[in-house]
Amino acid sequence: MERVGIRCCSIGVIIPLSKADDADELTVHDAVYGTFRLPAYVRTVVQTAEFMRLKHLKQLGVSNAVFEAAVHTRYDHCLGACYLAGCLLDEVNKMLDKPVTEDERKCVMLAAVMHDLGHGPFSHLWEKFVEEYGVHWRHERSSVDLAQRVLDRMEGVSEKQINLICALIRGDASQLLPADRQFMTQIVASDVDVDRCDYLQRDAHGVPGIIQPSQPFRRLFERVRVVSVQGKGSELAYHWEDYPLVYEMACARQTFHRRCYQHPKVLGAELMMLDVMHEAERAGFRFARDGKSEQLSKIHGNPELFKYLNDDISAELASSSLPGLERAKAIIGRMQSKDLYAEIARFPVDMTKEIKHYNCQRGESIVTQAVRYIKSSNQWFASFNVTFYKPGTGGDGIEIVSLEEARNLNNRAVTTFETADEIREYILYCTSTDPDGQSEAKQHFTNLRNETTTAGS
Repeated sequence: MERVGIRCCSIGVIIPLSKADDADELTVHDAVYGTFRLPAYVRTVVQTAEFMRLKHLKQLGVSNAVFEAAVHTRYDHCLGACYLAGCLLDEVNKMLDKPVTEDERKCVMLAAVMHDLGHGPFSHLWEKFVEEYGVHWRHERSSVDLAQRVLDRMEGVSEKQINLICALIRGDASQLLPADRQFMTQIVASDVDVDRCDYLQRDAHGVPGIIQPSQPFRRLFERVRVVSVQGKGSELAYHWEDYPLVYEMACARQTFHRRCYQHPKVLGAELMMLDVMHEAERAGFRFARDGKSEQLSKIHGNPELFKYLNDDISAELASSSLPGLERAKAIIGRMQSKDLYAEIARFPVDMTKEIKHYNCQRGESIVTQAVRYIKSSNQWFASFNVTFYKPGTGGDGIEIVSLEEARNLNNRAVTTFETADEIREYILYCTSTDPDGQSEAKQHFTNLRNETTTAGS
């Protein structure tokens, strides 16, 4: 089959790219990094329907119901991650005896730009939605499926390269790379990678006031080196003086979960959107394009439809004439007017049984629950698999530094960062707009919490 580049026009029509188009680089005007350019093969990917949908997927899902500025997209993030991948490769090439080839660079860059192709609407919320219908699905699987479809249509990409690109996205490329190229597996999918570096920096820019990085996280890549590790091949290593910035990334991630990603009001907004999707399922809604249709809970298994599914699904439901969507439309209207589910209580244990009993007594689902689990900063950092180095004696020699040594050398700087303890709680919300109903539910579960606390003491 001949591979051709494609373009997604504003009206959704796919047409072949001309040879002149394919020869041009992509110029990006980015809110975080300014203006930068990406290779023509990235431009080819960006113009596909699979990638263009990312323009309509907000990076932080429904967080903008609480933080109005949180409207940056997966499209922006993927381009940013691709840019950082190029910057990192530029740095390691300065020191490598055998520089990264253009073909290798192409694989890494394409993996970086396509790593989030498979995200569903409203970010990770879609994974929760699908899982409630008995399917353990993660966006990485669909990212590979969609990337495969895009790459199959491209010129100048071999089958071997396609396999490597997909493996880099999955994070299991080790078997496809020689020992001196094992470091490439860490660029797109690892504990310190271009994905995490970009989204933390981008989220900090898009939602001001959550974190204030001491310096841009991408500064980590300015002194990155490739080191040989016995039994592991090659790895990326960071200068021992950059240990505080790596630790700050762990603190930043925890802080974002605490203050934004898992903010109680954001979790309440997520419950509302989940209710919207469940109402659509109950009403028999089917997402349709090009003569094909599928239930929302199964659409991830149909790439031909999934490539068109984005955050606009809520607007599509709001305007649908399908009977049975009245409650879904009402919830969408509430979200638009910031009338979110009201928090009524928090518990240290799962309250599913008590909630079910309460709702059954009243004949409707008045109370619902969200789980809020956030690792502590130290727990997050303890799971990081990061290698550090320090300059060695003689020429360009370097020595690997243990995690403990890097920490001890930077102890004073590390202690200045904000840290927080582990959070594990169950937050209860009232779905009713009736003030009396909210008051009654809050009183009932407040009393229940007090009784539980008294019994425990």
